[in-house]
Amino acid sequence: MKRILNRRTAYLACTALLIASAVSFPQWVSGQPVLDADTLASPSNVTPLPANFSYNWGDYTNHSARKAYSIGTRLSANNNLVLRFEVRPGDRASFDPETKDRSEATDLVTFPKSEVIWNAYRVKIADGFSIPSDKHSWFIVGQWHGSKNDKRPPYIAAEVYGTDLVFRRRYILNGKPTSSEVYRMHNVPRGTWLNIVMEHKVSATDGLLNIWLNGRQVVNFNGPLGYWDHDEAGYWKFGIYRSHEDVDAVVEYRDVVTTAENLTKRAMATN
Repeated sequence: MKRILNRRTAYLACTALLIASAVSFPQWVSGQPVLDADTLASPSNVTPLPANFSYNWGDYTNHSARKAYSIGTRLSANNNLVLRFEVRPGDRASFDPETKDRSEATDLVTFPKSEVIWNAYRVKIADGFSIPSDKHSWFIVGQWHGSKNDKRPPYIAAEVYGTDLVFRRRYILNGKPTSSEVYRMHNVPRGTWLNIVMEHKVSATDGLLNIWLNGRQVVNFNGPLGYWDHDEAGYWKFGIYRSHEDVDAVVEYRDVVTTAENLTKRAMATN
C-alpha cells in the first residue's frame, strides 16, 4: 500500500468516513485488520498490537518478531496513550538478517519531496540496560527513509550511542550516501521522557533540518539533505532498530505526529 498525503488530509478523510457512517471497523490493509491502539490501550497492562494498527489518525505496520511483548499499547497514570517497544536477543522482523534486532512501527504515509515535513515524538529509554558504544554497534530510535525499496541507511536518524543521543543526516555525495553528525546529547537519562521535534525538507541544494530537544533548538541546518533521486521525500519509522545484542531493550513513545502542519508550539514544550 502506498499513499502520498499529510496528516491533515488523513484526518479529513477519516472524519468524512465517520460522518458518512459507511465504513465498518476494523479496516483492512494487505488482508490484515487495522486495530486502533487507543481502543486497545489499558491502564492495567500492555496490550499487544497486531500486524497493522492505527494511531493518531495514521496507519502503521508492525515490523518486529511479532511476540506478545514486541509492540504494545498502554495508558499511563496520567491517561496518556503510550506505545511500548521491546526486543530480546534474536528478535527481528521476517525480512531481517541475524545481525539485526528490530521492533518498529512503520508509517504507511509517504511525503512528497517538495513538502516541508514536521515530525514530533516523546521517547523514553527504559532503565536497566546498556547500549554498546563500539564502532560496530548501533541503536536507532527514530528514522526517515527515502523509499520502501531503498536499502540505503536512513537520511535522518536519532541514534543512541553509548550514553549519548546522536542525530545524523545523510545526503548524496558523488553518487553515494554520506553521513554527518548534526547534534549529540551527552548522558541521556533513562526512564525520562524526551520531547523531540523535527522540521525537514529533502533537497540537493536547499534542504533544511531543524531539531528541537526539550524545548530548545539544537539544530538549524540548511543545505543538502536526503535522497533526492526518489519521487518522494520519505517515510517515518520508530521503535527499536539495532545491531544484534545479547541484552533486552525497552523504549516507549507517546504523542507521535508526522504532518505538513507547523509544530512550532509543540517544539517549545520542555518535555
